[in-house]
Amino acid sequence: MRISVIGDRDTTTGFRLAGVEDVHTVASPEEAMQKFREILKSEDSGLVIITERLAESIREEMERLLEKRSFPLVVEIPDKGGAIERKVDPLNELVRRAVGVEIKIE
Repeated sequence: MRISVIGDRDTTTGFRLAGVEDVHTVASPEEAMQKFREILKSEDSGLVIITERLAESIREEMERLLEKRSFPLVVEIPDKGGAIERKVDPLNELVRRAVGVEIKIE
């Protein structure tokens, strides 16, 4: 399964240096959505890593495209601007979708 990355120049440069080959540098939400759709067309796509800010800007469309699919898994990471504060933990949501179990930390 292939790992794909969508993000700003700084983020994608880091992943390229780490050896990830399917890396897409984008400058706008429209470009991010276009690349996301292209990645979904590939049958060997297993993981999409996208920066939080880009994911937030295309969330509705991204979730609509993923709602009836098991793969790829989408992991959101902070960009150079830092993490976005949220009410819902994206990692918890990823685990819940992948295995059907909700993790509660108290």
